[in-house]
Amino acid sequence: MEMFRDAILRLLQELDQWMELENCPPVDWVVCGGAALGLLELQDRPTRDVDVLGRWDETVLDVVGIETFPEEMVACINRVVANHPELAGMGQNWINLGPRALVQAGLPKGFVDRLHVLRVGNKLTLHLLGRRDLLALKLYAAADEHGPRQEIHFADLKGLAPTYDELDWALEWLRTLRDFEEKRPVVKHVIERLGYEDLAYYV
Repeated sequence: MEMFRDAILRLLQELDQWMELENCPPVDWVVCGGAALGLLELQDRPTRDVDVLGRWDETVLDVVGIETFPEEMVACINRVVANHPELAGMGQNWINLGPRALVQAGLPKGFVDRLHVLRVGNKLTLHLLGRRDLLALKLYAAADEHGPRQEIHFADLKGLAPTYDELDWALEWLRTLRDFEEKRPVVKHVIERLGYEDLAYYV
């Protein structure tokens, strides 16, 4: 199933209701990917899941990595799946921690100041990465030549119509990552495909 903004929001609201019924503690998630792009109305294309980077910690004003969702949260996620046969293909992975490793690697500097808060209900609050940070993460994902969704990430990146300065800024972040040297040739190619051959020259 691929979901547009309104469908994602309805599923998240249903999840919030189950959390309330099951007396789950409140949850704040930091979210990226296609769901964030859609919820922020930066792009109008469907996505199949909600990518959670980690938990927002108000005490330190930062994202905290999590390896797995608590059992009570998984139970609520599965309650939503049970009510929606169209989610059968993804199962409980319609909400997932796929990009969690980026928390440990380090998100773009200042991302906290660009977060958009979306209160879904009484129990669930999302902190959506801002446009600049989503763009940087999409550049990183589009440079994964072994990723099955590489072209989708590239299409998202292109759809954001990044400027030279935005790509240059995103590159500065990519250079801080451990696997940048490995990805360098593909990063260069992605930037060339975006029409910035002069910037690609310096990659």
